[in-house]
Amino acid sequence: MPGPSRNAPCPCGSGRKGKGCCGRYLDGEPAPTPEALMRSRYTAYATGACGYIVDTTLRGSAHWRDDRATWLAELRAYTSTVRFEGLVVHSSSADGDAGRVSFTARLRQGDREVDQHEDSRFQRVAGRWYYA
Repeated sequence: MPGPSRNAPCPCGSGRKGKGCCGRYLDGEPAPTPEALMRSRYTAYATGACGYIVDTTLRGSAHWRDDRATWLAELRAYTSTVRFEGLVVHSSSADGDAGRVSFTARLRQGDREVDQHEDSRFQRVAGRWYYA
């Protein structure tokens, strides 16, 4: 997991060390639930693991970009200017291969603090969850 020490608390706010929490998903283990995927994506944003963000986005969804190089450059530019300061999960559910997670991420960009609320959809394809 890039960024903070793998022995530091995970950025997702679970209270566990990064290596035993989201780090294992960033290292390639499939996230077992939509919430685990959402938390690991937050950690990827917080640590600049932009490839993970791309790799866990559902191909063909509204957020998917065919030009991986440009997408990665834009993500790197974004994550280098934003501090991810906290995550609160309000609800999480899965029904078959569809899931939802409602959360608020606290972000800081320069002097501007933003609480970003999102109700995200997830889809499981071939045993792996993706952000839809």
